[in-house]
Amino acid sequence: MKITSTVSDSAVLLTLDGRLDSSWSEPVVAALDEAIRSGRSRIELDMSAVSFVSSVGIGAILRANVRFRAVKGVLAIVAASENVREMLRLSRLDALLHVGVPAPAAAPRAVAATTPFGRGWTGELATMGHTYAHAHVEFMRNARLTLDADTIALGHFALAGTIEEARGLFGDGIAVGGTVAVAPAGSPRPDCLVSGAHEFVSCIARDAVVVRGKPTFQGHFERSAEAHITLSSLASALVEHAGGAVAFTAIGESDGAFGAWARVSPDEWKRPLAEMQPDEIRANLRFAGERMHAGASMALVAIACARDARDTLPPEVATTLFDVGSCLLHAHVALVSYRPVPRSTTNLRTAGELLAEQPLRSVMHALRAADGTESGFVRGSVWARRIGRAAAGGSR
Repeated sequence: MKITSTVSDSAVLLTLDGRLDSSWSEPVVAALDEAIRSGRSRIELDMSAVSFVSSVGIGAILRANVRFRAVKGVLAIVAASENVREMLRLSRLDALLHVGVPAPAAAPRAVAATTPFGRGWTGELATMGHTYAHAHVEFMRNARLTLDADTIALGHFALAGTIEEARGLFGDGIAVGGTVAVAPAGSPRPDCLVSGAHEFVSCIARDAVVVRGKPTFQGHFERSAEAHITLSSLASALVEHAGGAVAFTAIGESDGAFGAWARVSPDEWKRPLAEMQPDEIRANLRFAGERMHAGASMALVAIACARDARDTLPPEVATTLFDVGSCLLHAHVALVSYRPVPRSTTNLRTAGELLAEQPLRSVMHALRAADGTESGFVRGSVWARRIGRAAAGGSR
């Protein structure tokens, strides 16, 4: 069988030519999986050149349809041979047939103008709020943190009601979209706490950066044949677009995560990390030996600024930033079992729902190794907001 994929902004067209039986079901499943992962809201199958389809082949299409519908996608067979039509009729899957039926027109809505951004990979951003608005950023040393769906945070968190109850329970974490995800030191697995639709969520934050305010920019990005999307390239592209320091979150398909997480609860460390000797660091932290969880879904919360603009941020916030070559960056990531993120995603609460609904695999402080190894995305959605004082020359 020959399988041809044609990708447009809104749909993926898969053209199948040959026999769809048990011998070819796996390649078709792989093509359908890649089409789902593309983030397009519609998959179209041209099966006009399929001479035979078995129950195994029908099963592969049916399973893809169930997965795609779960993320509000539409799978449609837009052309079919008589053999395919008959098999679909016998399987009572005629509803998938859309032969001769044009794709439904999208409901009219206001669409914000988009601006390209990227570093060899492709991306576009739309303005969501006032172009010059700045979100409030603060550093929390050790306090109870209450968050709404628009607040993002990264640092060490404990899922507890009071500072006393939090002792020994801290770990690396992120907060986004009304959900807090944390990997408690000493615990065998990460955990999360989620708010209701109109509620707040709270935890105890230690050495955490908190950003309050609605996003200014929202958009999408996708890896190209020429370039992968690393955290540092994503951060520097957003800093350039915003013309200053930014706080941002992103969700999408992981290209691998690289970093470290607490082995011992940070409130039990005998001295700050910057003062530790190498053997102390290894005793208190676990490090990823290589990039982990490629193909999973990843949620990111980060702050970044140009290398010469550290002083535009509050001093305690600025000290959390690391030089990653193209900019200064502080980022935490959470990995969960894969779920597609449609390109139509615009609500930041989707990031919180992803963490709350999918099994958590890991939460870590993202790092960049001397050889350039770092976390990255295949594709995803991003929300960004300006923070700090405007740099010299102002911002766009």
